[in-house]
Formats: sequence, C-alpha cells, structure tokens
Amino acid sequence: MIAVFLKDLRLIARDRLALVFALVVPILVITTIAAALYDRDGGPNLEILVVDEDRGPVASAFAKLLGNHAEVRFAERGEAEIAVGVKNQVPAAIVFPEGLSRRYLQGRPSEITLLTDPAQATGINTLKVLLLLMDKDAAALADPLAEEMVSVEEVNLTGNRLAVTPFEQNVPGFSLMFVLLAVVFGTATGLHDERDWGTLPRLLVAPAGFTWMLLGKLGARWLLGVLQMMVLLLWGRAFFGISLGASPTAFLLLCAVVVLCAVATGLVVAAATDGREQAQPLGLVAVIVLSAIGGLWWPQDIVPDWLRQISPIAFTTYAMAGMNDLVLRDRGLGESGFTLGVLALYGLGLTVIGLSLFRARHSAR
Repeated sequence: MIAVFLKDLRLIARDRLALVFALVVPILVITTIAAALYDRDGGPNLEILVVDEDRGPVASAFAKLLGNHAEVRFAERGEAEIAVGVKNQVPAAIVFPEGLSRRYLQGRPSEITLLTDPAQATGINTLKVLLLLMDKDAAALADPLAEEMVSVEEVNLTGNRLAVTPFEQNVPGFSLMFVLLAVVFGTATGLHDERDWGTLPRLLVAPAGFTWMLLGKLGARWLLGVLQMMVLLLWGRAFFGISLGASPTAFLLLCAVVVLCAVATGLVVAAATDGREQAQPLGLVAVIVLSAIGGLWWPQDIVPDWLRQISPIAFTTYAMAGMNDLVLRDRGLGESGFTLGVLALYGLGLTVIGLSLFRARHSAR
C-alpha cells in the first residue's frame, strides 16, 4: 500500500501544470465571484436618464434629489428612447413633463413617465425605490403634511409587458451555463481520450485529412449541444412558462451559434492542454469566467463598472443578450441579426485558433 501511495504521488507530481491548475482554479473562481458581487467603490452605481421637459425649479430639484442616490444624466426624449428601447444601455429613463413645476407648486398632482426596458428588472426596481425616496424628500422640503403629489406611468419600450417573471430572468442564463459545462468539458476531454485510446494517430493518416476528420468530431459535439440547449429551453417553456420569442428561426439560429462558440472553446482548451487532468480545471476556469463576465448568473446592471466594460470580450455576453432579446423583449430575427452575426464570428474565429493550435501541438502533420 505504501509503495502504491508513493508511486501515485510521484505520478501526480510529474504533471506540474495540472498541479498549478488545481491551485489556480479555486483562486480564480473565488476572485471572479467576489469581485463581481462585492466590488463597490462606494459611489453611485445606477445610471438614470432624465428627460426634463418642464425646465422648472421642481424638476431641477427632483433631479438633484435623484443625484444623491444615483448618477443622473440629462437627455432629450428621442435620445432616451434609443438608449433604453434600442441600445438597452440603461434600464429606464424618467420624463418630467411640461408644467410639472407649476402644478406641483399649486398643490395639484402630476404624472411623470417612466420609459423602461423590463429585461433589466433589477435596475427598474431600484429606480422605483429611488422615485419613492425622491417624492418623500421633496414633500418633506415643501410641506410635510402634503398628499402624494407625483404618480408614475410606466411605458415599456422593448415589448408588450411591464414585468417579467423570475423564471424568465434565470432559466435562460442557467441553461446556457449547463450547455457550456457539457460542451466545453465533453469536447476537451473527448479529444484527449481519442489520443489516449490511439484513435488520434490513426486520424493522422486517414485519407480524408486530419482537419476534416477533426471537424467531423466537433460537428457531432455541436449537434448534441444544440439539442441539449433546445431541450433545456423548451423545458423552461413548458414548465415555467418562459417566452422563446416571436421567431422560431431566431431561436434555432441563436442555439446554433452559441453552441458553435462553446464547441470552439472546448477545442481551444483541448489544444492548450496535454491531457484530461489539465483540460478539466482549465475548462472549469473557462466556464466560470465566461459565465461571470457574460451575466449568466446575475444581471449585468448589478456588477461593477469595470466588469461591464470588459464584458464584450466574452461571447457569453452576446449569447445572454440574444436570450434576453428573445425571452424578455419578444424580438424576432430582424432585431437579432447583429447578435447572431457577432456570435457566428466568435465561433468561427475560435474554431480557426483551436484547429491551428491543436494541429501544432497534437499532430505531426
């Protein structure tokens, strides 16, 4: 027993890269999650667009009160509608209507308009709380006994609903994460198993060529991943009532390009490692980091600014944006074209990199 124990220790110690991965992976996971959830600089985190059509003292006072709790940016009505409804840069914009100051000072109630993107529910809920605080602070300054002077009309700029369910916010992200886990791990470890079983050397001398044979194997992984993703989302549709958008074509294409990116990521992981023991921790790092950066676990509007700024480097950011467009914003194929194109380019680019690296490190041709 002692001899076997010492022998296995020597075998483990030989693979120094695997040992490094075993130590680095937990550090990266802990750091990524902690930084994403708890890294705050103490300053305003929520950005609010304000459309001041009143140009009066009350609207200015309201904006100043909101600025005590968030970052206020003034914009014209058209600019605000584009930022919220088209570019989805902020969760909502507040419109202070013309005549607000006059009615407020005369003791008459006023209605302000909230232009929203319900897909960013966390930011909208935070903004509604800030509006309550604003109204309370304003009433205290003007007349502590005053009745409620401000009401809010919410206008959805990205769909037909004013609210989304928790299932619609969470199921797509976790479905993407599980597909990533299955596809990245399956692709990376499967390729190394082929080498250990002796199949890979036989592919080197196959008449069809090494690259084409490898693409065939990746194609099988891609098909399984697409089926898995479709099953998970259809399950969410059947049992949790989540929407899958107005376009089945957009849904199918999104599944296809997202899984293409995942398969290509698994290929890069396999190419960068020497065996299953190295591929597993590196694959876990890839899935954890891509999930955190891309917003698969939490809404992008609750993470620090630095994480939002680097999020475009991860294909999962566009995958989650595509899911939100389908599920939460009821957008079709026409509105999803840019996202689908970006994901296709990511997938093809990662595939080319992975094939080149895999050929250089694991083939003799």
